[in-house]
Amino acid sequence: MIVFGRMTIAIVVVAAAVVFSAHDAFAPRAATASAATSGETYGMRQYTDTKYGFSFWYPSALHITVSSARDVKSFPGGVMVETLQVGEPDGPAMHVVNSPKSTITDEPDGHAAPIAQTRYFYDPSARQWMVAYPEGKPDGTSGATAPADISKKTIGGLPMLPSDARFDTTIIPLSTTRFIVVQDGGGSAFTNELAQTIAPAGASVDPSARSAALQAEAAAYKKQ
Repeated sequence: MIVFGRMTIAIVVVAAAVVFSAHDAFAPRAATASAATSGETYGMRQYTDTKYGFSFWYPSALHITVSSARDVKSFPGGVMVETLQVGEPDGPAMHVVNSPKSTITDEPDGHAAPIAQTRYFYDPSARQWMVAYPEGKPDGTSGATAPADISKKTIGGLPMLPSDARFDTTIIPLSTTRFIVVQDGGGSAFTNELAQTIAPAGASVDPSARSAALQAEAAAYKKQ
């Protein structure tokens, strides 16, 4: 009986060791593969604006210049408080616009023709973003106020509101009272792709969506 008991214990110990060994062998490989996949940045680097609570990805070869402001004219309805310039002055820039009244207009009053203003505002009763055209739509029609098109979103789930302003311009509500206006001066081929990488600071972003966005930005940047 003693011999049989010892044999039973030995068999159990060996079996447990085999199971532990198999688990130990496979787990690190899966973790390494996942880390490698999620860690590919395609030459892009993440920048986090801790002051205003958002992040974005940009080509690592470029530098970022941050400047403070208090501009009440560029985007009527809001106050531009900061600009982050990516690379040269005609490249992409992110303008942080605070708006206690939850509204923003993409062109200043008295701007040059023929581009018409587009105004966005948040309707608390309907709980949605609305769009209006103070000077009529670009096609010449009056353009009644209507729900804004929020079908396109950044990798952080933020709506990308379209604009007819000069060059490439996208308006991204970070909250109902803060906007990120992404635009360039005509010297960028990747502004729209950069805009798509914006996310609230610390937000959980799907790795596959991030990877696709960074690949698209890298490809667009190479066309410069």
